[in-house]
Amino acid sequence: MAARKTPLDHGLWLTIIACLLYFAGRAPFAGQWDSFDYLKQIATHRLSDLGFGRPVFIAYNIALWETMRKVFGLGPHQLEAVAMAGTILLGGIGMWLFLCLARKLLPARAAQMAALGFLLSPLYAIYSGYVMTEVPMLAALLAAAVLLWSSDAGRLGGKDLAGGAFFGIAVGIREQAATLAGAFLWILLVRRGTLSSRRRSILRFSAAALATALAPALAIYFHDPASFARRIENWLRILPTGETHLWKNIQASLLYTFLLCPAAWSAALGAAVRRLNVWRRRRAEENSRGGDPACVPEQAGSRAATQSHAWRLETSSAKIFRGIALSLALPLAVLWRDADVQLHPRYLLVVLPASMILCASLYHRWAPSPRAFAVWTALHLLAFGATWVVVQPFRQLQREKKEFARIVRERVPGEALLLAGSYSPVFDYYRALGERPQWTILWSGWGWERNKEEAAILDAWKQGRPVYLCDGPAAWLYFEDQRLDLHFILLPKRKELVAPGLLRVYP
Repeated sequence: MAARKTPLDHGLWLTIIACLLYFAGRAPFAGQWDSFDYLKQIATHRLSDLGFGRPVFIAYNIALWETMRKVFGLGPHQLEAVAMAGTILLGGIGMWLFLCLARKLLPARAAQMAALGFLLSPLYAIYSGYVMTEVPMLAALLAAAVLLWSSDAGRLGGKDLAGGAFFGIAVGIREQAATLAGAFLWILLVRRGTLSSRRRSILRFSAAALATALAPALAIYFHDPASFARRIENWLRILPTGETHLWKNIQASLLYTFLLCPAAWSAALGAAVRRLNVWRRRRAEENSRGGDPACVPEQAGSRAATQSHAWRLETSSAKIFRGIALSLALPLAVLWRDADVQLHPRYLLVVLPASMILCASLYHRWAPSPRAFAVWTALHLLAFGATWVVVQPFRQLQREKKEFARIVRERVPGEALLLAGSYSPVFDYYRALGERPQWTILWSGWGWERNKEEAAILDAWKQGRPVYLCDGPAAWLYFEDQRLDLHFILLPKRKELVAPGLLRVYP
């Protein structure tokens, strides 16, 4: 009798479930700092100031927004909902693509486990509801991996080119995708049977990837070489690096890698402990019988179970180890030079597929009992539910920030200088939409200089522009030193409470 199929066997149902789940858990207020930067750039048709401009991410969101705006007559403030819906949809598509990849790599039951773990990954679910680049990047990378894993000799050329194009698209969405270049070359080396076919596949993949990834950057460069050089220089200059951050970066990256799929890592660890205990017990039994393995009764079906649960990769252990190193360890090591990894768990999403494949395969091999799938499912549901409870205070904070932003828009209708803290990109987004074009934002973040900011405040007073200090919910989180600068600059000045958390400062 054929086994009864579940939603985990149907990519369409799994995609629908994923989209509904991620829609229910979407961010109440677009996401994080960069989210409003992206929204502003989509609204104004400008490239991001990050990396090479994130041209593919900005471009497809512009196309999506302009299409939806013209078809449905949407207003400017609905851009946030449209961009978020696009990310949610790509999150669901990424789920389906991962299922396709898992089926190629793992036995059927292990593939189901991996798909369930990916669906209920706490960080993937959270960031699928943000206007961010990581989830779209991951969807493009998974599409490339599914195409390249094929061994159909008659269609390799087209799949190599398509896989390279998707990889280049992923780099255009977020430059971090380039850290997986070694993993994709490993796929070609493993899946192509002869040396000549490997060479041809690598050449086709590399040509398509380079052309797709570099074309937007070269277009930006030739359009304005000086501006391009300044963009790259500023981007590299502001990245917080250095040996002082290294150990903290390593700790943060390992912690967030665990939090990507805590249930999967816990299950794999538990299975490893169980396997070790079984091995020790058997050794003890062998020793008690004089060291003759033949005297130890073999568990019924153990040999068949071992064979049936073998990983489907037709490669040696050394090749598998290299694949894991290139798809998991190398991207992690690259992040150790960026101190922002301490603040943003989303940076680790790039290693989620490799982590889930590794954990599901190990658990499936080391815990082949009939209850293994039920235990795996229970652990993931428990971890997902616990995460949902833990993030509720953060979601409430986002609602409070959204309400504070609404109050500021109402109470400051005209020209003003806003000392905005973490609200800097939010208010700049509203300014770019044309709702408050008279606003000037005193940005927090990189490049803050106390003397320069004090001069900007004094200049606003000289020109007769009102100055407002925003002390709303989490307004100066991570910018406490800059708030301290403002405290001393504004200490002798008269202040008027306009609304809770909003002060007007007089000269």
